[in-house]
Amino acid sequence: MATSLPTEVLSVLPVDPFAQLELAARITQHALASKAQQLEQEGQQLRESLVQKQNHIKMLERRVSTLELELQDMAAKSKQAVEEAHRLQSEKSLLAETVKRLHKEVARLDAFKKNLLNHLNSEDEPGLEPSVAAADVAGERLVSEVLSSISKPPPPQMGVGGAYGLRGMATAAATPAFPSTSGRPLYGASTPQAGQPPAASGPPYAAMTGMGMPAQAPPPSTYATPHPHAQYGAAPGSPPRVDGKEFFRQARAQLSYEQFSQFLHQIKELNAGRQTREETLRRAKDIFGMHGAGPEMYMMFEALLSRQSGNML
Repeated sequence: MATSLPTEVLSVLPVDPFAQLELAARITQHALASKAQQLEQEGQQLRESLVQKQNHIKMLERRVSTLELELQDMAAKSKQAVEEAHRLQSEKSLLAETVKRLHKEVARLDAFKKNLLNHLNSEDEPGLEPSVAAADVAGERLVSEVLSSISKPPPPQMGVGGAYGLRGMATAAATPAFPSTSGRPLYGASTPQAGQPPAASGPPYAAMTGMGMPAQAPPPSTYATPHPHAQYGAAPGSPPRVDGKEFFRQARAQLSYEQFSQFLHQIKELNAGRQTREETLRRAKDIFGMHGAGPEMYMMFEALLSRQSGNML
């Protein structure tokens, strides 16, 4: 046993064996304390590392929760986007059908406008004398397509003006010609048909007999008074008789192509029920203007609407 320790250690050991045992116990206690302190430091470091790991885990959990919420939000948005795409596809199909229908409607309206302009221009050409039946059919179609605002025709009425309906708007001999400031007949002027005697050039009262109204002599101041009803040969408060076909021919001659197209559009809006009669008259007044033959054209249109509304009631 003595040879197992170095000489330096043996030299510092006490000689008494009990003293050596006490020294050995102290050395062992010191070694155990040092080891315990070292282990305590390592434990503290491990605890701090554990706290850091736990904080990192909590941060990752919060990030996972945030990502899950974002994922749910993105899934909801994706679902809404798919539904919106389906809805837009349906609307696209409906709009495509509507566009096709509107193209057909525009083509039909263009054809109607072209036929109307050709009809008006053909009647202005010399040498063309269509038959009375053809003029009646064209006039009825023109009035029913452009001016009729009520779908069902009224029942026939008996009386002084009961027999006068839509056909009277197209009959050339049923409406007198009224003078205008532009030098052209405005109210009901038409070309005499073949085999038909020309209309008399007298005052408008003589032509009223063709509409079932009793003839009466005009007062002496018929042509001297500026009153519009006296000038046109109608009693105050009653609208003058206006030929629809001649009115559109005069309107086409007085207005430009754009103004005439706008005027036809206003009549279409009235027939479709998208605007009232007062709005149509106001816009027609703006289109015709207040210069030249504009006031007369506006009075003709107002009388034509008033008579048409009276016949439909």
